[in-house]
Amino acid sequence: MVMEKLHGASTSWASKFLFGFITVTFVISSMAGYLYTRVDNSAAKVNGEEISQHTFQNQYNAASRNLSPQDADSPAQITQLKTQILASLINQELLRQYANDLKLGVSDDRVKQEIVTTPSFQNNGKFDNTLYQQMLQSNGISAETYAGYVREALRLEQLQNALAATMFSVPVQQEALEKLFFQRRQVRFAKLSLLDEIEKQSVTDEEIQAYYEAHKAEFTLPEQVKVQYLDLSGANMEKNMNVTDVEIAQYYQDNKAQFTTQGQQHLAHIQVKTEQQAQDLYHQLQQGAVFEELAKNHSIDPTSSEKGGDLSWVSAGEFPAVFEEAANALEVGKYSQPIKVDGNYHIILVKERKLAKVLPLDEVKAEIAAQIRQNLMGNQFFSIEKRVADKAFEDASSLKAAADEAGVKVQETGYFSRKDVPSELNYPNVTSAIFDSDLSQGGSNSEPMSVGEQHSLVVRVLDHKPQSTRSLEDMKGEITATLKHQKAEAIVLAQADKFVQDLTAGKAVDGLNFGEAQTWVFAETKDPVLGDVIFSMKKPADGSVTYKAAKNAEGGVVIVALDNVEDGKLTASEKKQFAAQLEQTDRISLQNSLLNALRAKAKIDINDTFINQEQ
Repeated sequence: MVMEKLHGASTSWASKFLFGFITVTFVISSMAGYLYTRVDNSAAKVNGEEISQHTFQNQYNAASRNLSPQDADSPAQITQLKTQILASLINQELLRQYANDLKLGVSDDRVKQEIVTTPSFQNNGKFDNTLYQQMLQSNGISAETYAGYVREALRLEQLQNALAATMFSVPVQQEALEKLFFQRRQVRFAKLSLLDEIEKQSVTDEEIQAYYEAHKAEFTLPEQVKVQYLDLSGANMEKNMNVTDVEIAQYYQDNKAQFTTQGQQHLAHIQVKTEQQAQDLYHQLQQGAVFEELAKNHSIDPTSSEKGGDLSWVSAGEFPAVFEEAANALEVGKYSQPIKVDGNYHIILVKERKLAKVLPLDEVKAEIAAQIRQNLMGNQFFSIEKRVADKAFEDASSLKAAADEAGVKVQETGYFSRKDVPSELNYPNVTSAIFDSDLSQGGSNSEPMSVGEQHSLVVRVLDHKPQSTRSLEDMKGEITATLKHQKAEAIVLAQADKFVQDLTAGKAVDGLNFGEAQTWVFAETKDPVLGDVIFSMKKPADGSVTYKAAKNAEGGVVIVALDNVEDGKLTASEKKQFAAQLEQTDRISLQNSLLNALRAKAKIDINDTFINQEQ
């Protein structure tokens, strides 16, 4: 019932149009960023569950790198970016909790299968444990932690699939959207130059002063620091630890179950709606009918029927228990009697079977050595960290003594601000210590600050430059050019509007030349600014032309002549692709309806102090 109500809110044309180009996927990498480091202070809490500052900062840093220099210096753009990131993280947490409420679960075998079939861990078409271990070590996480990330991503994928199952499409809506979305407009442009008009403009000192005062925030030079630091990483320290063959062999014997591969079966099936039909097909098989032919002609499973009922290789936990029990009871090459599963009837064929086997020691030796090193480091890292903290406190004049104790090098940065913190130092607690504590005044070393699993940083500020504002004299040339452009643009736009009036009245305009005709399609983004104008223009009557003055993305002024408008038309293959895009749009609309319902009853607490601080 809930799904039906939500579906009603997601089928309007408006919602489809708004979300037409949005794609949502729950991938392991994004979930890993969310689940990691629950010990941090919160950026927000959703029904009491914490979204860490670490998570928020990581997402913010990644997104801010894509901002233009102008947007990066705009307080309004930064605020908007923060709002979008926080909303996204809250949505992820709401969906995670909803999946819990629905009791969606993923078996250990399914998690294992997802890991061993991940493309980045494949080598010549097979799972490469060395690649897997390298990923774990480079990210400083354990196999259990990564499995947790995978499990959460798969649970959310289940939720997405459940939402998708409630959707339907109406052909008339698709046809209408096809006409609109792929509408073609034939236009010509007459460009009006700003250069001559800019040269004519003059700007007074008073205007420059007024602009400077009104936009002073844009001319701010941020606070900057230069620091030295020590990077204490368990992953790096592990590399210097020796592990003997005896230790590896003992670990292998003690944990042999960990290196046992799961058995698999190559299955096929015929699925029908009624028991009578299933019995008829079973009788035909006994009379010598070909299983694959019956599956192609009678099975209602659209995916497997085309392949003669083939389900490929499957592991335990992928199908309902009744289905798997029937398959397990069969010999290779045999088929089952009809069994009822989820309201339908199935005849199952076991084509091949691979038994579980223990991997040889040689194949897992590198994995075992890495695990032993990780276990040893778990016992030693905090001891090393404590000795480093003592040395950093005892000798506050430099980091050399602390570096010698850890066996690492003192590293040094150039000057940076809160907006361009080096990635090695870009953690909320480290950034706060550098800019917001007494450490910023120099002359002291920090304590080791945890930034991950067996990963700490010790920092020292070498120099500090307070925030300042670029002087009027420095900005005078840039401001003058901006004001001249603004004045010239206003004059030329007014002139363009007058030309449009004359053209619409049928009068000729001397010196105005239109270029060759161009075809613009709504779905193609040539120039977003100009495109909005073109597709908002009134459709011309037969034989007439519609005119309008506009600015383009480069800041120039043009007059648009709209000659013709045609509804969009697609080929059969293009229609199929467009239908798939609309289905994705429906899925996004439905998910947003669900999120709105979840937000309405959720208790969401936002740490405004953290969110509003300068990044």
